[in-house]
Amino acid sequence: MRLKTKHLRHPLRTIATAKVLARSYLDVKLFPYRSRRRFQNDSRYDLQNVTQGFATRIDHSREDDGLLERICTAYIKALDHQRTEREIYQPTQWWQKQQARLQPVMRALKNRDISALRRMYHNFYRDSCSSGLIPVSRMPWADRAAINDTHRRFYLGDALCAIDYWKEQTAGRFTIADLAGPNIGNPFGVMLDGTLVRFEAPFQHYCAYKLSTVLSGGPSTVVEIGGGFGGMAYYLMRDRQPVTYFDFDLPESIALTSYFLLKAFPSLTFLLYGEKQMTAEEIARANVVLMPLFEIEQVPPRSVDVTFSSHAISALPPRFIGHYLETIGRTTRGHFLYIGGMFGARAISELASQRLDMRMVETRVSGWNGHKSLNWNDVEVLYRIDQN
Repeated sequence: MRLKTKHLRHPLRTIATAKVLARSYLDVKLFPYRSRRRFQNDSRYDLQNVTQGFATRIDHSREDDGLLERICTAYIKALDHQRTEREIYQPTQWWQKQQARLQPVMRALKNRDISALRRMYHNFYRDSCSSGLIPVSRMPWADRAAINDTHRRFYLGDALCAIDYWKEQTAGRFTIADLAGPNIGNPFGVMLDGTLVRFEAPFQHYCAYKLSTVLSGGPSTVVEIGGGFGGMAYYLMRDRQPVTYFDFDLPESIALTSYFLLKAFPSLTFLLYGEKQMTAEEIARANVVLMPLFEIEQVPPRSVDVTFSSHAISALPPRFIGHYLETIGRTTRGHFLYIGGMFGARAISELASQRLDMRMVETRVSGWNGHKSLNWNDVEVLYRIDQN
């Protein structure tokens, strides 16, 4: 931890923070050994499942060049307009750090370098073009030769804990086969019962399942703020139809999401930024709407059944969170589901308590990473948005 002026002003707080960070680091370092003991009699605990899960599955076809051109056009327009938008829609400091690793893909998108973009997107699970969207728990996944047995134990233990937690949270309603995903982007994971369980697939599938439980029957509309590369959206649209899905995110994220979902659902109608005005009529024609953050203000009032955000709103300053709650309250007629850090949850709770249209109906610990660190403090909170 780097020493800053604020640490000199608050030495006791700094010591407490350092202790938490040290404990978290130790928890992660010891996790491979703890998980080995936990699963030592479990037939799934076979390091060969990791070796098979990390095998190359890259697609070398060139048939998606037209799709990539479409993505570049939307990205360039979004980037141009984002520069003139308010601070609330600009990249956070955390994302600015990610952009240092995103420079190659950003150049390819801006320059319409389809060859370079194809190479990166065909391998996005293992390429820096997905930095910030596919956290890998310090695993050297880009170079399979570097994965020693300790790394394999870490990854396998992490995957099995996530799968067991997923089974618990979904009350055993699903099988491992339900976690299967498309072979897009050279995915990696753990091979179990003939199914590649991709990194974070249990969490993404759970989120889609949770959203489905609060949606009523018939056509529904779901808005996600900060959808990553589209992992949750894939399961939602695969398993729950009819649904219209919106994702609002920064241009680099939306570009990768567009690639993944356009490849996964070629028969659906997509609306990307700049192709048409986001009117009620155009939205009605689309199955999937993928837009930069600032376009969330164009969503028609009371047109959304559920708004969802996982680890996107958490890090925002309270004044920004308040703006998003105003937008969610205006556009949503059903529920708002938040998953993220306790700090963000408290800020949302304080702001929501000042609103007449938003009330908390459920809150619980989100233990998806609790097996690795006792200091994990994520929560899951569901709000009901009442119509005036």
